[in-house]
Amino acid sequence: MDFQDAWTCEQAQELAPPPRLVTDADRQEHRQQQRRLLIVEADERAMAEWRQRHPQDVANENAFWAERRTRWLAERADRRRRKALVISQCELRQASFFDDNDDRWEDVFLDTSDDTSEEEDNSE
Repeated sequence: MDFQDAWTCEQAQELAPPPRLVTDADRQEHRQQQRRLLIVEADERAMAEWRQRHPQDVANENAFWAERRTRWLAERADRRRRKALVISQCELRQASFFDDNDDRWEDVFLDTSDDTSEEEDNSE
C-alpha cells in the first residue's frame, strides 16, 4: 500500500478499503502477513532507537562496510587486471601459431610423423 499520508500499518489500513477475503485459508494468510508486518515495524522502531542511542556503533559499522567495499573493489580491479593479462597472453600465443595455409605445417608434420616400418625398427 502506497499512502504518502500513512507512516504505520494501522494508518494505512484506515485509509485502505478492507481486503477481499474469500476463504479461511485467505484469512489465515492475511493474519500471518499482518503479524509479519507488525514484527517488521517493531524491528524498524527498535533499530531507529538503537541508532539514536549508539551513534558510535553506527559509525563503526559504516566504516567496516566502507573498508570492505574498498577491499572488494581492489580485488575486483586485480581480477580484471589478471584476466586482461591472461587474455593478452592467449592472443600472443594464438598469433604465434601458423594459420591453416602456412607451408610450415608440412615441416611440422614431417618432423613428427613416423614413416618407419617395423623391419627398420628391428634392424637398429
